[in-house]
Amino acid sequence: MFGKKKEKDSEKTVQDLIPIRNIYNEMIETTDNRLIKVLSVSAVNISLMSHSEQNEVFESYENFLNTIDAPIQISRVSSPVNLKDYIADLQLTLKKTENPYKKKILKSYIWYANNIQEDRDMIRRNRYIVIDQSFSGEKSKDEAIRTLKIRIDDYKIKIEEMLRSPKLEVRELSNKELEKYIHMFFDYENAQISALEDEVSTAYVIGRRNLIDTVEKLKAEENYYVR
Repeated sequence: MFGKKKEKDSEKTVQDLIPIRNIYNEMIETTDNRLIKVLSVSAVNISLMSHSEQNEVFESYENFLNTIDAPIQISRVSSPVNLKDYIADLQLTLKKTENPYKKKILKSYIWYANNIQEDRDMIRRNRYIVIDQSFSGEKSKDEAIRTLKIRIDDYKIKIEEMLRSPKLEVRELSNKELEKYIHMFFDYENAQISALEDEVSTAYVIGRRNLIDTVEKLKAEENYYVR
């Protein structure tokens, strides 16, 4: 009897540590009466830019920061690369391919992608902007929802127009994505395991540099290497 009571008290304590009341309409409602929306923002690679292009990016970002009139949160979260669906598509294509040279190339792609998938240190970084709006009670909640929507639309425009080229892409997280986002902050390790199991992965693009490196590694593999 005492064991069950202790277990219930423990569960209640854990629940109290998570200040989330509900998730609905692509929005988080917290126990301290705040509505939160999260924007996912794409990234640009400045390492290949010229010095003047890099300065332009930094100045554009500075100008964006100067337009912020209320506190927001900018976060960067790392997650493991999931190539399961991509590898499955390659294997399906391989089965349908008759050209022996194309088959060897596809096998090389599969070999390379499998090595990336098995590398636990291979991660991608997701970038988010978190925006919240407070409300005092149920009567003011509708107004807070409208205000938050206007702010979100405003930030979308600002972010998309921040750079001339390449353009940044921005979108709101869905209810399901918000659940995963919260899960990462309260139980990061298990959240990453769940992400690998449930995530619908995007295609992984194997670039020219990666192909050159792969060919060098595959020279000893006659079944995969095309002479």
